Parts: sequence; C-alpha cells; structure tokens
Amino acid sequence: MPTARLCPLADVAARLPADSWIAQRLAEATDALATDTVLCITGDVQVPELHLDAPLASGGPLRALLQGGIDAPAPTGPPFLVLIEGHLQIDGALTCDDTDGATHLIVLGDARLHNAVVGGQLLYVQGALQVADLLWGHGPHGGLTVRGGLTARVALFTGEYKVEIAGPEQVEFLMDEVRGVPHLAEFASEIAGIVFTPEFHDGIDDGEHGISSMLSRPRVLAAVRAGDNATRSSAEIHALMPQEAGLFADEAISVRNILTAVHTPVMGPKEHTATGWFQQTDFLLCQRHVDADGDPRDDSVFITVWKTWDFYLAVSQEPERQGLLARLAAAVQGRKVPTTAQLTLVHRAYQGGQPGEWLPLAPDTSPQAWQACTLAWRGVLDYLRKAVGQHRARYPLYQRLRAELTAERIEDFTSLPVFTERYNDWWDSDKNGWWEGDVWVGARQPCMHEGEPWGRALKLSWENGDEAPGDDDDNAHSAYQINIEPALAGPAAVEFTSAQRQSDARTPLPRSAADHIARLLRFYVAVEGRVRAQHEHEQAHQAEARRIEAAVHLLATPPLAPDLPDAAVFPVELMTLSDQWQADGQSYVAAIRARQLALDAAEAHEGNGDAEEEQEEEHDDSDPPADPRKAVAATVLQLARVVSTHADEDLADRFRQRFAFAPDAFVRHAANAGRFIGPVFALDDGRVLARIGAPYDDTAHWVELQGLRYVPLPALRGLGRSPNRRCFAQSDGQHITTHDGFAGPVMARFALPQGNEALPPHVQVSPGPLGQRCDELIPFNDGQRVLLRNPTGIYLLSSQGNHGVQRLHPQTFDDDGPYTWPKNQQDETVNGTEITMLALDMLHMALSPDERHIAVGDQDSNHILLDAKGKRVAEYEALSSYPHHATFSHDGTRLFANSCHLYGGNTRAIPVGCALHDVADEDAPPLDERCRVYASATLPGMVVLGDADGYLHALSDDGRPLWRHHIGSTLSALEMSPDGSTLWAASYGGYLVHLERVETGMDPYSIGTSPYAEVRRWIFWTDEAAALRW
Repeated sequence: MPTARLCPLADVAARLPADSWIAQRLAEATDALATDTVLCITGDVQVPELHLDAPLASGGPLRALLQGGIDAPAPTGPPFLVLIEGHLQIDGALTCDDTDGATHLIVLGDARLHNAVVGGQLLYVQGALQVADLLWGHGPHGGLTVRGGLTARVALFTGEYKVEIAGPEQVEFLMDEVRGVPHLAEFASEIAGIVFTPEFHDGIDDGEHGISSMLSRPRVLAAVRAGDNATRSSAEIHALMPQEAGLFADEAISVRNILTAVHTPVMGPKEHTATGWFQQTDFLLCQRHVDADGDPRDDSVFITVWKTWDFYLAVSQEPERQGLLARLAAAVQGRKVPTTAQLTLVHRAYQGGQPGEWLPLAPDTSPQAWQACTLAWRGVLDYLRKAVGQHRARYPLYQRLRAELTAERIEDFTSLPVFTERYNDWWDSDKNGWWEGDVWVGARQPCMHEGEPWGRALKLSWENGDEAPGDDDDNAHSAYQINIEPALAGPAAVEFTSAQRQSDARTPLPRSAADHIARLLRFYVAVEGRVRAQHEHEQAHQAEARRIEAAVHLLATPPLAPDLPDAAVFPVELMTLSDQWQADGQSYVAAIRARQLALDAAEAHEGNGDAEEEQEEEHDDSDPPADPRKAVAATVLQLARVVSTHADEDLADRFRQRFAFAPDAFVRHAANAGRFIGPVFALDDGRVLARIGAPYDDTAHWVELQGLRYVPLPALRGLGRSPNRRCFAQSDGQHITTHDGFAGPVMARFALPQGNEALPPHVQVSPGPLGQRCDELIPFNDGQRVLLRNPTGIYLLSSQGNHGVQRLHPQTFDDDGPYTWPKNQQDETVNGTEITMLALDMLHMALSPDERHIAVGDQDSNHILLDAKGKRVAEYEALSSYPHHATFSHDGTRLFANSCHLYGGNTRAIPVGCALHDVADEDAPPLDERCRVYASATLPGMVVLGDADGYLHALSDDGRPLWRHHIGSTLSALEMSPDGSTLWAASYGGYLVHLERVETGMDPYSIGTSPYAEVRRWIFWTDEAAALRW
C-alpha cells in the first residue's frame, strides 16, 4: 500500500532526477523553490484518473491517498510537485486544463496511462512511458522527459512543447511539430483530421498554422476525462489514409528512389508525366520517353519551391563503353546497347522572383540548396507513399468524396439564400464570396455571362504561404473548385479541381491526392455545417421577428388624450411585460451595483492582510449576474420601433416610463450593428449636433437633433467648437470657415491640408483624400486659427500670413521609423492611380481652455505638449503602452494624458502652468490606472472619462473617484453643459444618450453611482431602417 505525505521541496531534493529542471534550479539557487510543497508518494500507485490542475481536489484519488481514510485537514491549494517513488498506473486520463502552469509530476518508475492531455508542467518519467491511446503535449510552459522509452498509439506534440525521450520510441501515429523529426503531419496537417473525428475539430481552420489550431483541446480533454477516446481506431485511420511505407528503400536522393517515384501508379495509363503539390512546393514526375516534339526525356523529378528553388533530379541511361566490333555486332543482330544509369542533380535559386542559372547540386558545394532539396524531396516521397496507399486500397478517400459530395448535395447547399441573394455574382469581387473562418467560400449559379453558359460551381480557398516577389495580390491562395455539369441523360457530372495559386489554372484533382481530398472533405463538411447552422438560425430569427412584429401593436395611436391611461395604449401582454421588465431591471442594477461597491471596498483595503486579499480574489473570480431582460429584449425592441415611428413626445415618454433602456440586454446587438457617433455639440437653444458614422465611413453624416426631431445636415463635413463655446469651425469638404455661433456670420476662411506638408524626402507619401478629411476641428476663440486632425497628422490652420497650413504632429521623422513603417501608411487608388499616404493610429489632440497649450500624440509617440504656435514645450513618457487620448483640466493647469494597452490604460495628471520640460513621476502621478479613455469632459475640479468598457468615470482633478455611470458600449464622445446639469454621451455602439442631473438619488435603472438619470437615448444601428428614439 503506497503512503503519501506533504512536505517542502527541500526534503526530497536528493531524490529528484539530477537532469530535471527542478533539480537544476535547486542546485543553482538553493532557496529558489525549497519551500514549495510536494506530495511525495512512496510505493506503486494505481488511480482511475489524475488531473494536474487540482491533484488534491476533494474526492480525488490522491486526496484520499493522502488522508488515508482519516479526517485530516484539507490542503490549502495544489502542490508544486507530485513525486511518485515507484510505478504509476492511470486507468483513465492524465490531464490538465491550464497550459500556463499546473502541478508538476515526476515518476521514478514506469508510467502506464490510457490517455494523457498535458501542457503546463514538467512531466518526468524515469522509467518507460506507455500510453494506450493518446498522448498530447501542448504549450511552451510544459515539457515531457522520458528516460526508459516511449510507447503510444497516437502522440501529438504542439505549441513549442518541450520533448526529450531516451530509449526506444514506438508510436503508431506520430505528429510532432516541436522536435524537427520526421512525422506524419510534416508536409500536411490533414492526418490530424483523420486521426481525430470531426467533433474534435475546432471551427474552420486551414491547417497551415499547426495542428493545435485545428483541434479543440477543451473538447478532447472533456472526452478523455469522461473515459472516451478522442481518436479513431487504428483500423479506421489506416482504411482512410493507408500508406505504402515500404515503397522507397530510404529517403535518399538516389537512382533507385527516383526510378521508383516515376513508376508509381500516380502516372495514368499511357501517360508519361504526373504532377502534384503540397504547401508551396509542386513537382513533376516524368518517365523516360520521346515527347511530341521528338525530344528524348529522361526519368526525372522536377521540384519547385515557389520562386525560391528549382531542382531537377534525373536518371539518364548512358551506353556502356564497348569496342567497335561489339557495337557492330549489336547493330547487326538488332540488340540494344547495354546502358548504365547516371544520376543528374542540378538546381537554381531565385532572386527577386526571377530564376538564376542552373548549377550542380551536391551537399558539399551547395549545402543550403541541398538542405532545401532534401526537405522538398522528402515531401514528394510522403505524397507518393500516400498516393500509392490510396491506389492499392482502391482509393477510399476518393470513393468517399464521390459518395458524399454529390451533385444533389452541392446544388442544395449552394441554393441557400446566402449564395443566391447575398453573394450571388461570381464576377464581382465584393459579391462572389466571403471568408468563413480560414476558408473563403463562393458559389456560381448556372447562368449566361457575356453570351457564354456557365454551370454551377462551389469554390473553397485558403491562404497558402506568402506572396513572392512579382506575385499579384492574393496569389498565395490555394483553391478547390467543384463544378457541376448537367447531363442530357442521367445524373449531373461532378468535377473536382484544384489550384496551388490564384495564378494557376485549375486542374482535375487526382484520385490519389490523399491530403488534398482529405482537406477538401474536411473543409466542405465544416463550411456546410456552419453555413447551414447560420441559415437555420437566421430562419428562426426571422420567424421570431415576424411573430413579435405581429404581436406588438398599440391600442391607441397619437395624438393621445392626456388622461388616457397606459392600459388603453399598450395591450395587456405588454403591460404585464412592462411590470416584469422594470422589476428585473431594478434587481439587476442593484445586484451589479452591490458587486461593484464590494469590489471598490476590496480595492480600498488592498494590502491590509491576507483575508482582504483572498476576499478580493474571490470577488474578482466570481461571474457577474446576467441581465434577465435579454430573453424578451427583441419584443421590447420591436415596441421601441413602433413607438419611434410616431415621433410623439407623449407616447415616447409613456414607453420610456414603462421600459427603461437595458444596455446589457442589447450589448451584443450594439457591438454588431452600432454606428460610431462623434463629435457631439449641444447648442444653447436645445439643439444637438452629432456626426453619425466613423470618419472613414463614406456614409457618415451630420444631424441636428431636438426633442424627437431629426434633421440631416448633408452639406456639413466637419464641425468643431472653441474653448469659450462661441466660435464654430465648419467644413463643407472643400474648405473650412469659422463662425460666430453655429452657422453664424463668417469670421475667417481656411484651406484644407493635403496630408504631405512638411515631410522630409525619406517619408515618401503623397497628398490625398486622407489629408483633407476633418476628423476633428478645434477653432481658437477669435476664429483666426483652427486645429485640424486627420489620419495624416495634426495641423494648425491660420487665416493670415504665409503659413496657412502648419504641421504640428508629427514634427520629427527618424530614418528608421516609426512614420516610415508600413503600418503608418495606407495605399489607396485615386483617379486610377495608386498612392501612398500617411495613416497614423490613435492620433489625438487637445487645446487648453486658456489657449496657451496644445497636446498631441499618437500610438508611436510620447505625450507631447506644444505652445500655441506649435513649438514643442515638453514631452512625457506614457504610463501604458500607447498614447491614446488627452484633455486639459477645466482651469488649464493640468494635462490629463491617457495611454492604453488592450482595453485598459493609465492616465497621468501633468502640471502644465510652469511649462516643465522634465516632470518627475511624483509631479505627474497617475490620475487613473484602469481606463482606456476614448472621450472626456471637464467641470471645475472634475474630469469625466469615457472608457472602452462603456462607463463614464468622474474623478476629481487629484484622482479621487466621484461617480461612474454605465452607458453600454465604448464611449466615443462627451458633451457637458457648463453648469454640469446636462451630459450627452455617444458611443461606438450607436448610442447618443441624454443624461440630466437629479436630486433624487441614483437612477434605479442605471448601473453606477452617478447623480444623473437617463431621459432620452437615440439609437443608430445599421440594421434599423431609421434612428430609434428611446
């Protein structure tokens, strides 16, 4: 009976294998891991399963072994290491979920397992490791060391997993992407699609980036933990993908192997050549013959690695040297002259997409070419072993292809509305197909085009490598195309074709092309399954929408009598729904608010002891409740449409009182269909001006809103307002004018920049449309200068003098970047000519209220402070990765500079008044260390930040949190009245929200702690016929 105990790692250090990294780490730094906990088991161990994420979980076999049947105290967490001083047998699976770190396992004897799916730990077996079915090691943080040999049916090593095996290695199906050894998936990943059944495939993956991305590790884990196998039986695998392992004597480039290659059954009857391809390599097999031009051809293999190498491997038959009498006798007697096989090996390399001269190929004189040729040659042998295996087994994959992909099935699939209504023009690149995962899908309907009849076709394409010099765009895409040709009598003919590159002509798919057929089958099944599921979902969605539309109506329409009760306007079903909606809304908001306040409290007490830290972790790990209103959100949205069409204030108010907006019930809809909104300007007379659509969107337009009134402003292409709120800058797309009040008297006129002003010669960009966009405008109070931002930079426009357009950012251009980098440039076709323009990311600017300073920055700069003339005053490092947003405090004495990383960020509060060139960290403390800021507004002593998570955060100028308010999607613009009583918040999700400050406490229907209540919400979604008023 084995015994188990918990002890410090130092107590068992002497028993650890000296070559394990744990022992080596202890030897280098004695105290490094010495106190980590080890579960030490002495004796042979047999358990039904072992999960290394929590090996001592309650009810687990090792927990029972440790407690020995006694009521011992529970361990506080998983041990660092499980050390077994004996043999280990696991009747089920050894697994771990976490590939970034889990309990390590060292077995000082043998280990026998049924399945093992591991990754985040050291797995060390001093004896032999036997895995009855699947061994899958994945991830750079784990490794397998075996000293006594490995036996497994299926072994899969992916994702930089570390593998070291000493002793004999017997694996029936080896897929090893980490050791650089020959394996079954070396030249095509399709064997994984054969070994693992479709339920373990992960989405629609092209297999070009490794096996792990093709498979769903969580589903494999779930299967082996349930006691099932995730792999097909050996008999099934061999039946589908047989290989003629003994076809070649070895893998050498030799006369014998070349002759074997060119005489395989891939060559059709009466044919002398055959072709094939894999990855970026294609090859031509040629048997000795005299071609149509009368030229003799040798037995040869011609291999091309696309625009990198050509290799010609040939066997010629040279006459043996004989005397004159012997040759005369042979001629008289009609005998053939004896010949000797001669090997010819030559190669040529490509430069700039063009082939060089042919040179002899040998390992000593051209080692790089020899290495490349050896790899490509092994790929050809792999292709031929599979091809001959298919031939001798009577082409099982091709028979399956013909049986499954029938003309009827293809016709039925390609007749779905996505092909006939949405992507229905084979000759229009915008309407001939779409990407479904890694696979491009397109179908041609039977038609006449330019007087020529065309039959039905389905094309599946994927990215195969990279374009080479001289290639057209997207040339590195391989494709399979299934053509359906109707017959005069009998069933339609189905033709399967393929092309390695876009520039290649499609050719019939050989019956023996095992990997290609397996890939085509896998692609088709996955694509058809997803597209049909989407179609069924759309059908169900449309049916539900029709049901809701028929059910949602009003009992009375405007104008409504003032004393008319709501029950006379909304049917009883909607009145009942309203009661539930409002009750669910209040309970949901209360639950979220309580959770957030608990997190706030935990954060405030951070560092006060273990109890608080554990409590904080518990809160962080708990999932927030879901909004129960999601279930009926579609019905309420339909009612919002009906109400909105009437544009009646009374009806709108009744609806809003009955159904408070629920941002979290519509969060996915807003993310998918929302239109960017911003900037937003509220005028003194109650009108609100806003741009609907992102600056790069050709359909973006400005609107004027007042109450429920919506007025488009088609002539307006850009708008900005001065710090004193009186001067407006307006653009009509041709020039800019400043006005005293919106649309008031003109104060000055300005030319638009071109986008290439003040650039050094090594920044080779052109003027163009991006340079004339007005993404943001800020006029100065006097209307004589305007700040303009667009993707090409930030400019100061002046109405007088010789410097009408002055570049403010960027002003410095290093030879090695960043503004010469391709990511900061954009190609665009203008009037038939392709030009390159600057296109910077995260550009932002701000003008201080006193107009003394300008803040600028972009993703690749620091935070930069300029004076009013554009001269650099100071520069500050970002606290996070990339400068993203800037604003000044209400009194202009502080610059709030935000930088971001992913969806988080940091904001510095930098003193400005003294024009400091060097600001110490203590002089510019973080104002906020959580938010990625997209928009801001200020009041005396307060700044409101709009973040990526859809929240407004009000902070004091010294960083004290004041309140927060949930809008529901990433903020894009903020507008606040001078007295702070009114706030307009716009978002990427298509929301324009009107908030009013109230004295009655927190809004019970709004998540947050703000003193604001929502009084109106405009919704601009791309799938709505018109804007919705809520």
